[in-house]
Amino acid sequence: MQIIWSQEAADRLSSSQTVLELETFAVHDDMVKTFCVVPAEKVINEITILSANVELHKEFIRALTERNYSKMLPLAKMLLGRFGGELDSFYEEMIERAKLNQ
Repeated sequence: MQIIWSQEAADRLSSSQTVLELETFAVHDDMVKTFCVVPAEKVINEITILSANVELHKEFIRALTERNYSKMLPLAKMLLGRFGGELDSFYEEMIERAKLNQ
């Protein structure tokens, strides 16, 4: 998984690759969104359900942003193994955070 710290780069790459938003961080006085690029070979077996997985991930990110841990936790568990397992360490970390904040 490649991490991107630029909305412009994420927008540019999203026309040809699977790009997913991750977390937003405070860097100095700015809020910076991070994204990941999921390699095509990781999602080729999920191609028929890729758009549904992307929507599920977006719902997860909304819950994360809103700090809605009761919604985020089951979504993270559902997302484990999706995207060829490429984001599993991210989801596992978010599951641990959710447990600490519930």
